[in-house]
Amino acid sequence: MSRPASRVARGEIGAYVGRTDAFAADARRVERALAWMSDTERDRYARFRHDRDRFMFALGREMARTLVGDALGVAEDAWSWREGPHGRPEIASPPGDLHFNLSHSAGVVVCVLGRGRAFGVDIEDLTRRAPDPSIVARYCSPDEAEDVSAQAGAWRDRFLTYWTLKEAYLKARGLGIAVPLSDISFSLGPTPADARVRFLDSLTGSDDRWMFHLIRVDPHHLAAVAVETADGVTPPFALHAY
Repeated sequence: MSRPASRVARGEIGAYVGRTDAFAADARRVERALAWMSDTERDRYARFRHDRDRFMFALGREMARTLVGDALGVAEDAWSWREGPHGRPEIASPPGDLHFNLSHSAGVVVCVLGRGRAFGVDIEDLTRRAPDPSIVARYCSPDEAEDVSAQAGAWRDRFLTYWTLKEAYLKARGLGIAVPLSDISFSLGPTPADARVRFLDSLTGSDDRWMFHLIRVDPHHLAAVAVETADGVTPPFALHAY
């Protein structure tokens, strides 16, 4: 299997996009991913009811194992995986400043790698069943809700844009959805890298030095990457096909 090198320099952020159709069609890749899993992971894999969910889980493990191993300069199974707060994946050993994050939806998996800073990723299926419009006010700030309403027939995509940005931020922070999402307020700019965040009410005073990348992976998937920039440095960002 050919894939881009993942030896990221300190401060760089790389996002890798994989698809389950190619993965599921290659029995050797599936077998290898299963071999790299712990007993607990294999049990989780077996409990999925639908093949697509099962393969997204396995592909995420394969991507993390290969990309992190390559970045560390070790074999795929020579580093230890653990789940931190709210299930955020972390590298238990060897110690260092490399981090990774995963997200998947509707047959697409995104793995993000970087060094020396916090980041998170979320991906959503834009063709999913439209949510109940009544949830907009619950999960969006007043300004976001007004913007969603202004989109008329395109309101679902705008709502999912805000939702994806919020999820990426929460994953970067290692926070759960117990945080009031309506207290996280985004404004969108003319380019995918122009989203800005501010914090309201219960989150007033939170550090807003974050950068965000919105990625239209394909016509049906939207991903967001949140990257902490408290050091005043805007890290280079690159998107790769896995």
